[in-house]
Amino acid sequence: MRSFLLLFGLLLSHTLLGQGNLVQPQFTPQQLQADFAVLEKAYKTLHPGLYKYADKATIDRYFDECRASLNRSQSLSEAYLAIMKLTAQFKCGHSYPNFFNQEGNVKAMFNQKNSLPFWFRLVENRMLITKSADATVPVGVEVLSINGTPVSKLIDTMLPLVRADGSSTGKRLKLLEISGQGYEYFDVLHPLLFPNPTPTFALKTRNLTTNRESVATVNGVLHSERDAQIRKNDPTQIDSIATFRWLNPTTALLTINSLANWDNSFKFGKFYDRAVTEFNQKKGENLVIDIRRCEGGDLWSGKQLIRHLISKPIIINEQQDSWAYVSIDSSLSPYISNQWAYKWRYRNADDFVQLPGGQYRGKRDGNGQRLDPHENQLTGRLFLLTSATNSSAGWQFASVFREHNLATLVGQETGGNQKGITAGALFFVVLPNTKIEVDVPLIGMSYEEAAKRPDTGLMPDILVKPTVKAAVAGVDQELEAVQNLLSKQK
Repeated sequence: MRSFLLLFGLLLSHTLLGQGNLVQPQFTPQQLQADFAVLEKAYKTLHPGLYKYADKATIDRYFDECRASLNRSQSLSEAYLAIMKLTAQFKCGHSYPNFFNQEGNVKAMFNQKNSLPFWFRLVENRMLITKSADATVPVGVEVLSINGTPVSKLIDTMLPLVRADGSSTGKRLKLLEISGQGYEYFDVLHPLLFPNPTPTFALKTRNLTTNRESVATVNGVLHSERDAQIRKNDPTQIDSIATFRWLNPTTALLTINSLANWDNSFKFGKFYDRAVTEFNQKKGENLVIDIRRCEGGDLWSGKQLIRHLISKPIIINEQQDSWAYVSIDSSLSPYISNQWAYKWRYRNADDFVQLPGGQYRGKRDGNGQRLDPHENQLTGRLFLLTSATNSSAGWQFASVFREHNLATLVGQETGGNQKGITAGALFFVVLPNTKIEVDVPLIGMSYEEAAKRPDTGLMPDILVKPTVKAAVAGVDQELEAVQNLLSKQK
């Protein structure tokens, strides 16, 4: 830990380098302390799970350390990293300076030509190129070092800055991968923590077929241009929210890549209904539901499928009904940018009861939600493919399957946490001087309930450990595990 803090301090002092032609604004200690005051008040008065994984003394120490780090003049990127470090220490998967919610100078930091020209997976802590926009570094190559720094050191340095619930290292590693999801952690953190005066990367690589090592130099690119080029070169990389296809005459695969549908453009209900109808008409026997790429969204998008899989009503208790406040401190109101969240600012105290841990719960909350079966019932055996990506609504979706024994879970431990996630409603708080935005989630599990539960994700019924050997061979290990299980039962 001490070595990380020393390295972190050294890197902070050099973060103006490696940012292309971007000239970052500088901030005085007074400006930064004013920002910190808003940040501290927001999280300490609004976040209902701030003390879930650490006691008050520890959380106070994290804030004190952040305050001290901001007590000198520094650049925007230095301040951003300091805030990123603080929020990661909360161990909350929804608390961080959200890349997608930044504007102005902060957003400009993430749109420089300093991203790697390829996508990669981290398998057995090794960086494997999965798609590339530069022929110099093709698919099937392992990256051993970047600009002289071993990949293992890159990962170890970045990991403490990555959001996740509780002790989910698997989730943090997943978030460090690059897979064309817009702003991604590695694209953001690498140029800030390992600055380079020129936008190039000296790579040491290993061909995983021949085992031959080589060196190459590639130019940095805009992450958006890289992702567009990869999708242009490989049309199969066009993202779909959900798909349905047959693996063989008796087994179908229903893939859900996201449960987010904020503009209501994807009709989940109609999609599920068509898939179930086809499955039944063709007398399918096994349905594999693949949520390995699904982080979250709106659980209702998943409940619409669950209705097709149950034969009697069930109660879904998301255990997400506790607030840290009834009405906000009015001094925070000018900094909350999402105006659509106004209904969560001021509420009637008579509508809430205070819990033993100091949180508040609505008098009509806490009883779960009844979910009734759909008339179009699917008949067949169910498998759910999971991964550490599953957090937020993805974790909740998997939790319903586990609690109600709807399917055999196959894959890796999920993200999220059995102590509950803190989300459901969020304030986007924009700090007054740096204009850094932080997500502050508002609804979580009560401290009393969380204390009874383990600090883990959901373990699958059939655990599959990803291997480099399988990745090189192009083997889908989770699907292979399902097919092996089915063949043994014939």
